[in-house]
Amino acid sequence: MREVDRILLRFIFFFSCLLTLFSLILPVYAFIPNLIERAIHLGLVIPLVFLRGNGERNKLALLLNLLISALGLSLCLYIIIDFRGILEQYGIVKNHLQTLMGLLMVLIVLESARRMIKPVLPTITLLFLLYAIFGHHIPGFFGHVKYDLSQISGMLYLTTGGIWGQLTGISANIIAIFVILGAFIGSTGGEVGFRKISVRLAGRLRGGPAKVATIGSAMFGTISGSASANVVTTGAFTIPMMKKLGFRPPFAAAVEAVASTGGQIMPPIMGAGAFIMAELTETPYLKIAISATLPAILYYFTCWIGIHFFAMRDGLRGLDPEELPSWRETIRASAFFVIPFIVLISLLVRMFTPQYSAFWAVLCTFPFAFFTTEWKFERNFLPKIKRAIEESGSQIAMIASICACAQIIIAILSYTGLGVKISTFIVDLSGGSLFLTLLFTMITCIVLGMEVPTTASYIMAAIVAAPVLIKLGIHPLAAHLFIFYYAILSAITPPVCGAVYIASGLAEADWMETARYSLRLSYAAFLLPFIFIYDYSLLLLGGNLVSTSLCILRTTMSMVMLSGGFIGQFRRTLNPLGRVLLFGIGILWITPLWILDLVAFIGTILIFLDKKWIYKKGI
Repeated sequence: MREVDRILLRFIFFFSCLLTLFSLILPVYAFIPNLIERAIHLGLVIPLVFLRGNGERNKLALLLNLLISALGLSLCLYIIIDFRGILEQYGIVKNHLQTLMGLLMVLIVLESARRMIKPVLPTITLLFLLYAIFGHHIPGFFGHVKYDLSQISGMLYLTTGGIWGQLTGISANIIAIFVILGAFIGSTGGEVGFRKISVRLAGRLRGGPAKVATIGSAMFGTISGSASANVVTTGAFTIPMMKKLGFRPPFAAAVEAVASTGGQIMPPIMGAGAFIMAELTETPYLKIAISATLPAILYYFTCWIGIHFFAMRDGLRGLDPEELPSWRETIRASAFFVIPFIVLISLLVRMFTPQYSAFWAVLCTFPFAFFTTEWKFERNFLPKIKRAIEESGSQIAMIASICACAQIIIAILSYTGLGVKISTFIVDLSGGSLFLTLLFTMITCIVLGMEVPTTASYIMAAIVAAPVLIKLGIHPLAAHLFIFYYAILSAITPPVCGAVYIASGLAEADWMETARYSLRLSYAAFLLPFIFIYDYSLLLLGGNLVSTSLCILRTTMSMVMLSGGFIGQFRRTLNPLGRVLLFGIGILWITPLWILDLVAFIGTILIFLDKKWIYKKGI
């Protein structure tokens, strides 16, 4: 099968090149009809999904995968060739052949998602399909009128509201080009730059290696868009470094899991979710990035405080000076990711579209392929470009499969009216209480996020829960950011916590103990969405400089006090009374009542002045 492997790898690289090239052309040549561009995008993705890893299978499986690849490509070509006639059909099938083609396309999309991610999302999608087919048998509120297979097939295959809908369009138009940007930055030396600058900035501090992990993961995570990928990439470097300097393996794994998860909420790129949010809320991407900045900074600030308190408690030191890269070396290496970021942000600020800005940022990475991070000429530069193209194809295929699968759910929610019914049910269940609605939404997002990538869980939760929150008077962007945060946090929330599992494996640690450390480090992320829902100034959506500054102060003090209470450390090791007091003061700081803020302020002063009553004796 070795010759077969080589041929398949060539085909995979060929389709990766086509997909990368097409994704680079779209931002500068945007005159392709929506139906055609989305069909081309998915048509190039399907062979990448089904040809991958076939060398390890038997001949029958290989033949079947080749057949599915050809069939999927043909079904997409049919849409491209006859797109004008299809648009005139308005989703009404002409014959049984079109019905069959639509059903086959749905099955291929489901199988693509199953192969690229775990089977949870395809299973949920299948349940929605069964609801669309048999939902007319359900009595009462959740029932709907009868739809036959031809109607469902036509709606999903022959309209821009089905498989070729908004999410597939976002994947083709916006997400793909940013995936390419991330792959080229990582492959041409940006990954080394992330590592060197984070070690230089934080390496010598108390608990330095753990703080290095937070900086590196924040920078790399914003372009990777995946907590698990971030853990694998940065954790391979940071976890051994932490263990070497005396950090317990579960703690080292927890730091990496929490830091990597937070990368998806860190502007400017924020993974794929921010672009989907921009489309769903009809909000400029730049505004979303600006609104997300303060909560993201506070998230990482809390991680740093938690790491600092743990390091104080366990007597952990930073790196030795000789282990740090020089400033000269750091600055030279950091150019490999700083320059593309500057180009990207500069164009975004000048109000160019995100995809056009990303296109020019990608072009800026090409010259770096010809140099090492020491700025020496790299003769063997072609493998860097090849690796970036292969990584781009793989990541785009995964995200496109997720988006196409989730688009089926969106189509059915809209077609059957189930989305409105679920929203109404949540409002009735909460009795119109904002806090209860937020609580139910939080639980829904975390549950949906278990075993499902962030992008998919955010999409599903946003469709169902966002209208409810907006109906209760919450700003649309705040509502979507609330949902986005909890969709992300499922990666570190037991019992299913993908980032924790992967980090535990790298650290050779018990995953349950790692999960406990993760929750103690990341509790702030579970509070921040509630804070910015009740005070928009944290998102820079309202108020003035004074109100925003006060909100930042209150939130910062709350995070410090709560961290001390959770970990049991402040200046020294806290006794039980000290832990309770710090925890209570932390809660008071985030309560939006001035009298409680005053009590918290007085309590904080007393905590800082006290050197005896709240600490364990002799420690």
